[in-house]
Amino acid sequence: MSPELERLLAALVTRDNVSPEQFLQADAEVERLLQPILSRLSPTGRAEFLRALQKRYRAYLKASWRPPTLPPCA
Repeated sequence: MSPELERLLAALVTRDNVSPEQFLQADAEVERLLQPILSRLSPTGRAEFLRALQKRYRAYLKASWRPPTLPPCA
């Protein structure tokens, strides 16, 4: 995975999990990372990229999910 895409996916995760007070700042970071990518694409390529990004985001979340650990035995 490219570092640029990984930074974008991490920013999306952060945006989706911040408190409402921090949402605007996190959303601005996502937009800042997204703009250079979208500027390199044609208008039809943008829609395809955003659809692919949704699928990649779900896979990224699934890969980064860790099951809860059991507490240590007493």
